[in-house]
Parts: sequence; structure tokens; C-alpha cells
Amino acid sequence: MRQHLLLTFLLLLIFSIPGNLFAQPANISQLKNKLKALEQRNLDTPDTAYINTLNDLGFIYADSYPDSAFNLLQNTEKYNKAINYDKGEVHRLGVLGNAYQTKGNFIKALENYEEALAIANHKKIKKEVATITANIALVYLNQGNYPLALDKFYKSLETAEKEGDKALVRNNLNNIGIIQFYQGNMDEAAEAYQKTIDLSAELKDTTSIIFGYNNLGEVSIEQNKLAQALEQLNKAYQLAEKKQVPDLQIAVDNSLGNTYYRLDSLEKAASHFNDALKLAERISNARALCKANIGLANIKYKQGLFNEGLVNALNALGLANDMGQAQLQRDANKVVADFYEKLGDENKALNYFKSYKTFSDSLVNIENERQAANFKAGYEFSKKELQFEKEASQQRWIIFSIIAALLSLLIITVNIFRNRKKLNKTNEELHQKNKLIEGQKIQAEETLAQLKETQTQLIHAEKMASLGELTAGIAHEIQNPLNFVNNFSEVNNELITELKNEILKPESEKDEALVSELLTDIADNLNKINNHGKRADAIVKGMLQHSRSSSGQKEPTDINALCDEYLRLSYHGLRAKDKSFNATLKTDFDESIGKVNVLTQELGRVILNLLTNAFYAVDEKKKSKDSLHETQNENAYEPTVSISTKKISNDNQNKISITVSDNGNGIPKEVLEKIFQPFFTTKPTGKGTGLGLSMSYDIITKGHNGTIEVETKVGNPGTSGKNIGTTFIITLPN
Repeated sequence: MRQHLLLTFLLLLIFSIPGNLFAQPANISQLKNKLKALEQRNLDTPDTAYINTLNDLGFIYADSYPDSAFNLLQNTEKYNKAINYDKGEVHRLGVLGNAYQTKGNFIKALENYEEALAIANHKKIKKEVATITANIALVYLNQGNYPLALDKFYKSLETAEKEGDKALVRNNLNNIGIIQFYQGNMDEAAEAYQKTIDLSAELKDTTSIIFGYNNLGEVSIEQNKLAQALEQLNKAYQLAEKKQVPDLQIAVDNSLGNTYYRLDSLEKAASHFNDALKLAERISNARALCKANIGLANIKYKQGLFNEGLVNALNALGLANDMGQAQLQRDANKVVADFYEKLGDENKALNYFKSYKTFSDSLVNIENERQAANFKAGYEFSKKELQFEKEASQQRWIIFSIIAALLSLLIITVNIFRNRKKLNKTNEELHQKNKLIEGQKIQAEETLAQLKETQTQLIHAEKMASLGELTAGIAHEIQNPLNFVNNFSEVNNELITELKNEILKPESEKDEALVSELLTDIADNLNKINNHGKRADAIVKGMLQHSRSSSGQKEPTDINALCDEYLRLSYHGLRAKDKSFNATLKTDFDESIGKVNVLTQELGRVILNLLTNAFYAVDEKKKSKDSLHETQNENAYEPTVSISTKKISNDNQNKISITVSDNGNGIPKEVLEKIFQPFFTTKPTGKGTGLGLSMSYDIITKGHNGTIEVETKVGNPGTSGKNIGTTFIITLPN
């Protein structure tokens, strides 16, 4: 609801003062240059061009840096009076009203708007009358005084229609829709927003269309129509991307970020908040930058990334303090306090929580001031009524009182009857809705149970699929120890036969040295048979471990040995399928890593999956290049797959990284965004389930509290560049 109000405020301000709010970086720079050029003329009295430039620049500052707006316009009143520039004075007061609204000082905002309105009425600047009336309505809207806000919006609407100002007509309809939204009349609000969009389309105003779809999206969220909300917000996002106006893109990205956060889709939410963050930094939009940092901090808090999230929270707090915005200062202090509590720094957590309470109480005081202003207005109105009573005749007052009492009694009676009837109907509808919700809840629970069972089956299927990838490699690996067992067994048979023959000889002919040598050879061969038998047994146990479900218990594991083992198994597996395939294998293992506590078979699955994908990538590129009839020359392609490990120590944290690289064709951008999604695969039917990378991502991030990142450079089948290919980097806490 708060974000919706800020968007409304931004939309209304667009029409309050001349100037384009949405191109901030260019406008601020251009306006500053223009101001400098105007100052260099050394005029004794500033002219309208100089005053208009000050007002335009102040208008931009008012939204994010209200104090800067105040400083900029401190001499403008004197300039306006010097040249009798009434329109400039109206604009100055409007900018000051906007700045006070940003700071939450509604009483001062009203004072400036009312003064501007008095000048506009006196000088009959009708268009400005309509605009400032709408701004006054916005103050009452922000205060929650909806009846008075509606009265002002309709007055502004009437004047705008008479003046033929379709843009302001559209804007007033939009804000009337907002009041319907706040009062819970969602269907009426949606209808008003749709009219706003239609009128904006007639005016070819893409900016207002974007905000209109944003508003429709919020209505759909309140109605729990989340799919429809995403559809509407995505329309706004596509238009904002096409429009390429940073402030629009930031607003929509923050809206989508909040929506996906509400849907618990944290990756998508983070993506949109990051986009908003980058754009806001580029154009110095402090308010949007602060909101994006708070959004990212909340996501990282939910993900358990407390150190990373604290950085965003502190950035948001710094921005909020610079702007002096109590509401953002309150929210930022709260999230910083939460992070320090999780990190165990109780003193800092307590200090920031105290700051949060201070700003929270200050906002309550602003609300109290608003109520006090309303009470004062009510008191003034009551005094006028009392004066009227004294001036009216006693007889007319008695008659009027009797009639009023009778009418009131009649109205009360009718209202009681209607309310009772309406209450009965509402209770019945509520009962029916509760029954419907209960049924839907049972159905949802059954569906969730089925989905969990299906998910378990799919994961097991993926594990068995990866076991199939291992089969050929295991067959090759197990053949070596079996060959040794067979060979040494045959040699021992020959040695035993030779020993028997020597023992059967007469004592005088026996060679005791030969007997001893034969026995030693037999014993050595038996040891070798035993060692190679254990090697075969280890390979079989590894295969069985891979096929069964994980125990969930971490155990000390030699990461280097694990990586080397799965590199050879994966390579020989592909060689067993295609004898013509060859690749260069590169390893670079950090021996200082030692053993690390991990889920051995789960991590093995991840490494196997990444290596299998790497071999598949270089094999596909090799086949593509062969199809181009490339001859052996200096650009000949050599398939290469590398795996390395490294120990990382920084920020009092010990981590290890596992890097798997290939020199294939790389991953296109449109595919890169989807590779960790379940069931997404670029392989032909029958060659991939689409669960390998998704399962790997869950094993690393959820099972080991680590990260998995991708770096890629895209080439094409005819490219032999050294820098082309893909690198997966796994980082695990040690």
C-alpha cells in the first residue's frame, strides 16, 4: 500500500510543475549547465528564463532531496517580486509544497499550496488552479482524509475538463481510483485505472500507461489474482524497457521485486531489485536506490545471507539519512537491527532498534499532528455553526430541529433495517466463502503431497540417469583391476606348479633358494591381487553409493580425490560410447585443502553432472567443426576440460572453490538465465532430463550453504578462440 501511494505521488507531481521528471540524469546536468550559462550574463535582475530553470531544477530535487530544493529556491521569491512574475511564484510555492510532502510535513505543504492557489485564482491562471487543487487533494489523500481528498479531486477534474486538459483529467481519474483502492472498492478502482490507461493511450502517453498497469497489478494482488497481477506488471515492465526511461524502469522493477518477494520467488525478486539498484545508482535516484537496497536486504535475510544483506541494509540507511526521510529511516534501521541480532552483535542491534523506534514514534507524531489539524478544522466549523444559531430566530430553529430529528430518526431506522439485512447477507456469504476456502485448502494440501511425491520420484530418476552416465566409465575403470587379478592369478598358478615340481625333487636336487624365491613371488602376487580386488570393490561401492539416497550426514572427504575420480569416470563413460572422442584433461588441485565435511555422494553427483555437461559441450563443438571440414592447422580445435580446486581465506572465513571449465561454444544469454530451472534442457530428447543443474543448484545452495556461479563466452561452430567456453565455479564453506 505504501509503495502504491509513492507511485501515485510521483505520477501527480509530473503535471504540477513544468519539466520532465523522468530523465533525471540528463535533465539535472542540462539544467545545471543552463543555470550556469544564465548566471554568466551578469543581469542586475534575474529574468523569467533564470527563474524557470531554478523552479525546474528544484522540482526534480523535491522528490528525492527536499532540503536541496529548499536551499536552491531560497532567493526565488525575491526574484519573482522584483519582476512581478506571478506564474513563477505559483511554481515556486508548488515546488516547496512538493518538498514538504516528501518530508511528510503535510501542514507546511498545505500552507504553500493554499498560497499558490490564492495567487492562481487572483490572477485567473485557471490551468494552475486545477493543478494545485489536485496537489492539495493529494495532501488529504496522504493524510487519509478521503472525503476531503475526493472533493478536491472532483473540483480539479471539473476545471481540467473545462480547460480541455485531458492529461490532468486522466490524472484526477487515476487518483480517484486510488481512493477507491484504499477504501477496498477494488472493482471500482480497477475500472478507474482502466479508464486512465485508455485516456493515456489516446494521449500517446506511455509513461502514464506504465503507471496505470502498475496500479492494476496492485489491485490484482489485493484480489489475490497473482497470475493476473504478474501479467499486468509485466506489461508495464515491457513498456518501461521499450521506453528506456530510467525512472520508469526503476519503479516497475521495484514493483515486480516486491511482488515476487510476496510470491516467495526470491531469485526473480532479487533480479528485479538488482536492476532497479543499478539504474538508480546510474541516475542518482536516492529514493529508489534506498528502496531497492531494503528489498535486497529482506531477500538476503530470508536466505540466511546475513553478512551480504547487512551491506545492503547499511547502504539503505545511509541514503535514508542523507535524504532525511523518516519513513525510509525507520524501515532501514529496523532491517539493520534484525541483521545485527542474527550476527550476534546485541549492542549494535539494540542501538539500531532504538533508532527504529525513534523514527517510528516520529511518524506516529506526524499522524497525531494531522489529526490535531482535522480537529482544529472541526472546531472552527463548530464555532461558525454556533454563530449561525445565535443569529437565527428561535422559532425557525425549533421547527428545523423537530424536522431534522424526525428525518434523522427515519434515516436511522431505515439504516438499521438495511444494515441488519446486509449483515445477515454478509454473514451468509462469509459462511459460504469459509466452506469454499476449507475445500480449497484440503485440495491444495492433497496437490502439495502429490507434488512432493512426484518431486522425489523425479530426483531419484535424475540420480539413476546420472548413474547410467557412469556405467560405461565404471566398466572401463573396473576392467583394469580385474585384468590385474586375472593376470596375477595365472602367474601364481604357474609359480605354484613350479613350486610343487621343486618340492617333489630328491633332497639332494632341491634348490632351497628357488623355493624361497617362488614363495616370495606367490605372496607378492597375492598382495597385488588383494589390492586390485579392493580397488574393484571401492568402484562398486562408489556406484552403489551414487544410486542410493543420501544419508544427509556430512563426512570428511578428500575433495581432490573426489574430483579426480569423477573426471576419469566421466571421460571414460563418453569414450565407451564414442571411441573416436578424445579430449585433453587438465587438473590443478590445491593440496592444502585437506579433507572437508560434505555430503560425499551428493557433491559427487554435482561434479559428475558438471563434467558430463562439459564433455558433451566440447564433443558437440568438435562434431560441428568436423562438419565444416576444418583441416589440421594453427586454428585446429582441441577439446579441453579442466577441473581445479582452491582454498580461499578472507574476512575471517575459510572457503574452498571447485572450478569446472570447458572450451565449448559457451552458453547463449537467453539460455543462461534458465539453466538452473527444473526441466529446462538444450539437449535433444532422450539425452537430458532437465533436472541435472537444478538438482546441482539445490545440493550446493541448500545442502551445503554454498554458491554456484557461471561464467561463459559464446562462440560459434567455426570459432577456435581460446577464451570461448563455459566455467562453473562452486564455492563451499570450509
